[in-house]
Amino acid sequence: MIAFRKPVAYVHGDSHYFRIDRPLLDAQGRRLENFTRVETFGDNQGNGNNDVQWVKALVDPHSRDVFAFQAQIVPANRTAVPAP
Repeated sequence: MIAFRKPVAYVHGDSHYFRIDRPLLDAQGRRLENFTRVETFGDNQGNGNNDVQWVKALVDPHSRDVFAFQAQIVPANRTAVPAP
């Protein structure tokens, strides 16, 4: 990853908690700024929480970061408390 020296986006739906972060560190504990993790929203029907949304990925090869991400909320799937 360090030798690649270009932006990398890793998109997955592991525990289904929406987050965008840069979790990797090098051997000296410095953050790898070229690696972005995107964990998507998930369906947790086991507890009645149908929090299924989606994430828009934007790619701009002229931007320093190349990738940008926007949460897209499906109104019928909102489970926010209090409801808007």
